[in-house]
Amino acid sequence: MRHTLFAALTLITACADHAYDPNGQAIDPNAPKIHITSPDRGAIAGDVHSVTVTGTASDDTAVATVTVNGVPAALAADGTWTAEVPVVPGTNLLHAIATDASANTGKESRSVSAGPMSPVAMQVPQALTAALSAQTFDAIGRGAAGYIKTADLTAVIAPSNPVINVGAPNGPDCLYGQGSITSMTVGDANITLAPQTGGLYLSAELTNVHIGMHLTYAAACINGSRDITIAASKVAVSGNMTVGISATKDFAIALANPNVSITGLDLELGGIPGAIVDLLHIDTALGPILGWAVEKFVAPMVGKSLSGLSQTKTITVLKSQVDISVKPSKLTFSSDGALINLDTSIRAHGDSGKFVFVNNLVPAMDLTHGFTLAVADDAANQALASLWSAKGLDDTIDLKNSSYGDVGTLYDSVEISALGQPFVDASNTANGLVLTIGDLMATFKNGGQVATEAAINAQVGLKVTTGTDGTLKFDVGTPTTYVDVLDEGVEGANQLSNAQFEAITSFALARVISVGSASLGSIPLPSIGGVGITDIAINPQTGYLVVNGDVQ
Repeated sequence: MRHTLFAALTLITACADHAYDPNGQAIDPNAPKIHITSPDRGAIAGDVHSVTVTGTASDDTAVATVTVNGVPAALAADGTWTAEVPVVPGTNLLHAIATDASANTGKESRSVSAGPMSPVAMQVPQALTAALSAQTFDAIGRGAAGYIKTADLTAVIAPSNPVINVGAPNGPDCLYGQGSITSMTVGDANITLAPQTGGLYLSAELTNVHIGMHLTYAAACINGSRDITIAASKVAVSGNMTVGISATKDFAIALANPNVSITGLDLELGGIPGAIVDLLHIDTALGPILGWAVEKFVAPMVGKSLSGLSQTKTITVLKSQVDISVKPSKLTFSSDGALINLDTSIRAHGDSGKFVFVNNLVPAMDLTHGFTLAVADDAANQALASLWSAKGLDDTIDLKNSSYGDVGTLYDSVEISALGQPFVDASNTANGLVLTIGDLMATFKNGGQVATEAAINAQVGLKVTTGTDGTLKFDVGTPTTYVDVLDEGVEGANQLSNAQFEAITSFALARVISVGSASLGSIPLPSIGGVGITDIAINPQTGYLVVNGDVQ
């Protein structure tokens, strides 16, 4: 015998036609009993548009009707029934309902996966697309200006010393000069970055620039060295920064042929031989050096900002190790901004098999303002299927030493086993972004004996939140859960009271939230380093979750 119950959100509906009694039976004794015999729990049907659902139904009087997801089933005299039920790509929940002449209902739910399948061991193409408006690059420029005013600029330049090397291509000889920057400070900086075809236009204005330089030289084979100082009231650098993708799938950024103008140049050379002064041409060499220095400061800042879009790391998710790779695959610049396509691979160690993959069109991206990110549900589904196949959703929980509430007073432990593949769907704009968790089996034990077993099916809406560090991440809302209390393997009749069922349902809700937030929270949502994103709005489009936000 099998008891079937339904819980939506935190509302207990097992005994809706009786006054609530915590000690009363959770199972309505007058309700018909219904059981789905096929497909199996968590079945993978493949690329089909409907599934044949069969089962049995019985009642103390007679079963009047059986429906599955609203589809009337053909009901035979012996209580067996069959229904052909439409399915869509992803994890579908099948809700079978038996009704008797008195309008009492019995219910059972289970999951089945349908749709085109792809190996979990793949790179998901165009899994993420980021639209960076001109406002975004303006914010990156302001961040670079702040960096130049406060950072240790000397440490950035030091690895490239000497910055002047004349007459000594093979090492010092009788007439040479080398200059190494020993200090550099900037009183103020103004950096403007503007998108254009092929990259960014850079305009940098530095004021009150002071450079310390150590010279080593030889004139007529007589060696010498001296510290000199260089000052300028203003240095202006402009040019085109190319932004591309390297062979290693990282961002490659360079400032090509910068234009440099220097105002108020003051050189303190302090007795350097005239031959060395003529050899070094410090006044004319300074322009290229400063252009190079600005590239050394700004290009890494742009790269650091864009590096939030590209990630390679290993994290722990629900006790499993998960490898995350996010790499740019296409980069397009225009005067409006930049579109960056990124491929992803999010895989748990020890995974295998396939997942439902629907190759969708990237939605239209907004470059007029702020920051827009489109996240393909395929990226989430690879991560979920990988974690599922690696048994990362399975667990044994000690309920006596946990925070799951009243269920810990009823049972010692619970064994969790996920039979169905979790699935995220972003194809239906009316429903928003929805996570479906199918046939999460919970076997409750006291000691080594099975006390009760429940099958948990759930759907929960997803949202995107901003962390304290400005990064974006997935989070879950309040689930709608369907709880079937089973008899298989349970010693004696599995008659639950209302209070017991409430405890199990509360556990189910908490577990769904825990699984959803932990597994989806691992999915990288790219951000722009140094750029704050506010006023986030999300909506699903063509299989993508689209996140829009303003930049600070």
